[in-house]
Amino acid sequence: MTETTATSENQSGTQPDQAQAANLEAIMHVPLEISVELGRVKMPLHKIARMNKGMVIEMNKEANAEVQILANGSIFAKGEVVSTGDKLGVRITEIVPASARISSLS
Repeated sequence: MTETTATSENQSGTQPDQAQAANLEAIMHVPLEISVELGRVKMPLHKIARMNKGMVIEMNKEANAEVQILANGSIFAKGEVVSTGDKLGVRITEIVPASARISSLS
């Protein structure tokens, strides 16, 4: 009887870990939308209605300011905009701590 109890305790101790690992592996391939926020600005409708091709919307950040990197709308990192040939990219400069990422979801 002691042998059976020890085996049950051992299995119950390892099964949740294996289940968690399997669950984590299953979600690791879920695609997330990554976006970079350059800035935000509020404008009255009359200015937006008068906009034409070639006009520039001035953002509320300086040219070399840090940008926020979002995954499905939640900030997970900060970075700086870089040029990668003929495309733009973002160099990650800081990863937001997990506790802050989790609290931003609530």
